[in-house]
Amino acid sequence: MYQVLARKYRPRNFNELVGQNHVSRALTSALDRGRLHHAYLFTGTRGVGKTTIARILAKCLNCETGVTSTPCEVCATCTAVNEGRFIDLIEIDAASRTKVEDTRELLDNVPYAPTQGRFKVYLIDEVHMLSTHSFNALLKTLEEPPAHVKFLFATTDPQKLPITVISRCLQFTLRPLAVDEITHHLTDILHKEDIQSEQDAIWQIAESAQGSLRDALSLTDQAIAYGQGAIHHQDVKEMLGLIDRTIIYDLILAIHQNQRERVSQLLLQFRQQALDVSLVLDQFISTLHELAMLQYLPDLSLKYSAEINQKIMTLSQLVAAQDLQLYYQIACKGRADLQLAVTQEQGFEMTVLRLLAFRPLQVNEITISQTVESQQTVSQISEQQTVSTEQHIFERTETQTHTTVQEIKNKTDGYVSEVGAEPDLEQQVSTENIEIATQNHTEEQSIARSEQIVDSSSTLDTQTMIEDSGAVFETLPLQDNLHVVEQNENQIQQKQAQDPDELSLTSFGTDFSASMPVENTITTEDIFFLAPETDVSRSAEQSNLKNIPEQPASENVAAHLATQNLSTITHVQPSDSKHTPQEILKLAPQQLEGEWNVDKWEFWFRNSSLSPAVQELAQHGVMMGQIDGHSTFQISKQYENLLHQTQHALEASLKQQWSNTVFNVQYGEVESITPFHMQNERKVRAFNRATEMLHAEPVIKNLLDAFDGELQNIQLKI
Repeated sequence: MYQVLARKYRPRNFNELVGQNHVSRALTSALDRGRLHHAYLFTGTRGVGKTTIARILAKCLNCETGVTSTPCEVCATCTAVNEGRFIDLIEIDAASRTKVEDTRELLDNVPYAPTQGRFKVYLIDEVHMLSTHSFNALLKTLEEPPAHVKFLFATTDPQKLPITVISRCLQFTLRPLAVDEITHHLTDILHKEDIQSEQDAIWQIAESAQGSLRDALSLTDQAIAYGQGAIHHQDVKEMLGLIDRTIIYDLILAIHQNQRERVSQLLLQFRQQALDVSLVLDQFISTLHELAMLQYLPDLSLKYSAEINQKIMTLSQLVAAQDLQLYYQIACKGRADLQLAVTQEQGFEMTVLRLLAFRPLQVNEITISQTVESQQTVSQISEQQTVSTEQHIFERTETQTHTTVQEIKNKTDGYVSEVGAEPDLEQQVSTENIEIATQNHTEEQSIARSEQIVDSSSTLDTQTMIEDSGAVFETLPLQDNLHVVEQNENQIQQKQAQDPDELSLTSFGTDFSASMPVENTITTEDIFFLAPETDVSRSAEQSNLKNIPEQPASENVAAHLATQNLSTITHVQPSDSKHTPQEILKLAPQQLEGEWNVDKWEFWFRNSSLSPAVQELAQHGVMMGQIDGHSTFQISKQYENLLHQTQHALEASLKQQWSNTVFNVQYGEVESITPFHMQNERKVRAFNRATEMLHAEPVIKNLLDAFDGELQNIQLKI
């Protein structure tokens, strides 16, 4: 009759015992020296050898050759114990005999001498299932039993035992078996049984047993039946519904390299295979732990197959330590929140998306939330001040214009009634010009307020002027405007001296410095501002303004407005006029062979699978030497601490593409141009080209021409 592997290959002595060396050593020493206790307590999870060790100990105590740690296995006592029919080995299942009456019946037979052996051995399995009254009944006998009685207790839950019982026993805690111990034992058994097997399949069974040798043997029986007499890796995975570890490695690598398409493919694969996402997440967390341990303990022995071990080693070199810590924290948090999600699949997928969305803060990075908030606050305050100032200017200007028109009409009516005759044709034309000029003046003030542009030239183009003598608007050609201003300057200043509020709010007398928009000088990694006003250009403008001699009030305002409207846009290179900003920013393809130069170096690392942190550091140095040979990376001394953290990733990526690479690092001042400077130069050219294209747009060009405006705060997002 067939006997299952767990019973057929149960250890019969301490030499055959798998693992538990700390227990076998203590018991062997006690047996050899005759220092035997009257009660032993064996604790541990299922299938680690509690009952097996108790039976071996009973055999050692009753072997006909004497009390020994190596029973003979041939005498009647050893044979009877192995076959489970030794009369003085009393095995009791405490789970089925929990009542105090059962315990009293047991204790009634304790005083009697053993029938066949040297000791009467009571083996109580799952002793924690006894009731409180049963423990109380057992206490006195357990403390002072007869000399021929030995108590052996086995339990998987020692916390349920009264402390009074534990204190009367020698306690041995059996640990779960390691995967390699189970694998080695299963390999020996399958060799004895002459069953073909794959090493990866055996390792998978040992890992699934979770430290229990009995579970491993039971799974082996099932795998033999499933594989029709052989054990194959694919059959074991299908039988146990296990997850291929390579999928977990691919998922970690795709997340680290921000390959969103690959992550979406893996998530769809999980859905199609209907995998238990909680097990997938557990495996994901365990893999992150292994990767982190390998980074700090490179000599740590791996317990997987050669192929999987190689993948783990490669992945541990690609992912930085801070990234692993962040991934582990997010995954553990997602595992805790898995039960709170609507479905486990939803919770798992949101955890993966959270892993994609966040990355650790690098050493040379700072958060910009406070900077952005302060920037928005300044912009809001500036905007409120600008609107308030312009609204006040418009109201006062409109009032002043209405007053001027009313005075003109009153004086005109008085002149007509005093003369007693109709005004001639010239006077009628002059009156009509008054109304037209007034309407034009009001409309121009509205346009200037809505567009936030004060247009001095269009004010001059209206060809209007106020004369204090007759309060009459007179139309003049454009070339005579400045002459008229000079003639009437003294009259305007006298008018302001008599009534300062009357003319102080006209377009010529207003100080618009408070209404100018605040220039945004804060840039981010992805947003660039075109035509920035540098300190050099600003100081040059200030020095030019200081050198201008004092002018009349109207000319000073016109000069100030003309200065505000100056464009600081640099010229676009002729070679860029045929390209778009995207094409300017794109790197030219390079043939990666021969000697390194800055173009080849930048093209390689910006198109490699290096993490953003490593690429950020690589652009501040240059690579010298031969490609696929001796290569030296030169970088400034200030980046030494940062490079120590990422040097292995850079070297591994180079050797992965060129196996003959000998990588060295040289610290010192980089005299040649670096990819960082080349990238900034391309950005400036892209800015200039984008500005040129914006000014060439018909709609924008018409707006600028119509209002004589300018483009400010232009942004280019990449």
